Amino acid sequence: MGKEKVVGEIKQSTIAEFMRKRTQLVGFEFGFNKHMQYVAEFLDNALDAIESFYWRFPEAYSLENNISNDILDEIVSKTKGMIKKNKENELKEFRAAEEVIEHVKEFVKPIKTLLDMKEPVVVIWLREVETPTFLSNAHRENVRVYEFTIFDNGGGMIPQDLKKFGIYLASSKSEKLRQTRGSQGFGAPSAFTDAQNTTGKPITVVSKHYSRDKATVASFFTTTKNTKDYVIHPKKVESPFPHGTFVKLYYLNIMYKRGYADVYVERAALLNAHVTIVFIDPYNEIHVYPRRVSEFPPEPKYAKPHPASVNIGEFQDLLRDTKQKTLLSFLSKTFSRMSNEKAKKIIEETNEELRKLGLPLIAKNTDPKKLTKKQIEVLFKVFTSQKYLAPSKDTVVPVGAGVFKKVVKEMLKPEFVEAVTRPPTSGKGLSYVVEACIAYGGEIPYTTSSSQVLWRFVNRTPKLRDNSDCAIWKAAASVNWKNYKLDVFENGLPRGPIRLFVHVAGPFVHVMFKGQSKQALAEDKLLIREIKLALEEVARKLRSYITGKETAERKAKRAYVLSKYAEKFAKSLYNILKTDIEFDGSIDPETLLRKMKSSIEGVEETLEKVAIVEASGS
Repeated sequence: MGKEKVVGEIKQSTIAEFMRKRTQLVGFEFGFNKHMQYVAEFLDNALDAIESFYWRFPEAYSLENNISNDILDEIVSKTKGMIKKNKENELKEFRAAEEVIEHVKEFVKPIKTLLDMKEPVVVIWLREVETPTFLSNAHRENVRVYEFTIFDNGGGMIPQDLKKFGIYLASSKSEKLRQTRGSQGFGAPSAFTDAQNTTGKPITVVSKHYSRDKATVASFFTTTKNTKDYVIHPKKVESPFPHGTFVKLYYLNIMYKRGYADVYVERAALLNAHVTIVFIDPYNEIHVYPRRVSEFPPEPKYAKPHPASVNIGEFQDLLRDTKQKTLLSFLSKTFSRMSNEKAKKIIEETNEELRKLGLPLIAKNTDPKKLTKKQIEVLFKVFTSQKYLAPSKDTVVPVGAGVFKKVVKEMLKPEFVEAVTRPPTSGKGLSYVVEACIAYGGEIPYTTSSSQVLWRFVNRTPKLRDNSDCAIWKAAASVNWKNYKLDVFENGLPRGPIRLFVHVAGPFVHVMFKGQSKQALAEDKLLIREIKLALEEVARKLRSYITGKETAERKAKRAYVLSKYAEKFAKSLYNILKTDIEFDGSIDPETLLRKMKSSIEGVEETLEKVAIVEASGS
């Protein structure tokens, strides 16, 4: 009997093949949240692109002047004209680069004034188009095709990067962690995959890099082999905008509903007030969020690994991939808070352990890639046993309490607003900052559900899903809000005309997300404590405000009662004075009344308030 030929059964596949069937892992499952996920992924990318461009070339944008109401009215008026011109409800498939450019010209026309002013701007248009013929009649009643278009005037992509766009992970943290919105870079590839899978339509991209004379146009499908199948091959054309990127695609989903994508944009605009955002929803409602601050956030620095955050596997990978030629330089240059003296001490203590074990010693000039497995284990043991300074705090860029208060006050118009930025702290070897803001009364409507109360943000990015599974939510619910003169829901969050805002910033959060969809932070005792302290600090200020207001109202009511009967008091007092034999008639009832009223504190301010309260039956 001949030998049977054995063939391996493990199939090699690409990340694209894996994600092709698993786009739901990053939020692209059918449902209302899918609309939000498209907006979230591409808006985050656009904001990152604008910020990255500004940090390299601050003169790229002009932030001195406020955007006037006339300009806002012009944007809305011209956007309505664009919507009307594109009223035909059909799937538009481009066959030539020239067609694409004509379409893009119309798209950016409403914001031409902003582009000329060098304003940082993002425009998103989400609209329902005709239901595709490939669906059965039963399915056609439940789902729709949506056209998603986004433009930003960031730095744009060079042709080589455009070729990679959507087929490779575009993470900015592949080597070092940094405070940015993204994490793994699954967003665009997953969105492109879902768009193709559900509609069979290509993705169209126009991008002009700030350093190039012309833009590049391409329309394509991505493949499971990490390649592109082009409908329109990359072509250089005259650009309808100075620099930036335009993306158009189509996807299938259930009917759009307010409260998801629109809420994401509103909240993103709150903590990204350095950029103007325009969102046109499927109801053709135009939401314009103008830039509200005159400064960009400073650029966060990359965070080197802190010894407290490194495990044995990562330590081995760093040794294997290092470009350093000596062990001393590897230790001192790879890790934060690692001085030459500390590195020398680690090498000396490692040699002491190696001697006890009868193993070859190491030296400062040893090639880190030539360490044996046992030497690495001993080195790591000594490495992790040392005491280190806390991680550097210059890797964290908070919004700032002043900016937080300003944008919340302008957007929500509350009666009271207060914000706090906690001092930087660290967890898992990485720094982070917790910020909290509380807004009360004014034009804030009463909450009908607890999900309306707490607005969660991580690195300026809103988090709308997995509320109760998030450390931010659990920390907020653990505060005893009754101590701060507030009613509460059954789950412990406050109710009434109130909004809470919590922002966690820093590279730390990227190791704390619970899943690929990045909607919830894992429970961490120190993180929850920081959030709770921040919320309690702003809550104390609200309690002082409410207490002061109650005291003023009590005084006002007493003053009102005294004022109401002041005339009778004055007449009675005058009658008593008249009976005194020494009364010379130098004072009359009107003078007495005037003096009494002038001595009653708060009468003039309060008469109207009390009258309103009495009229309401309270």
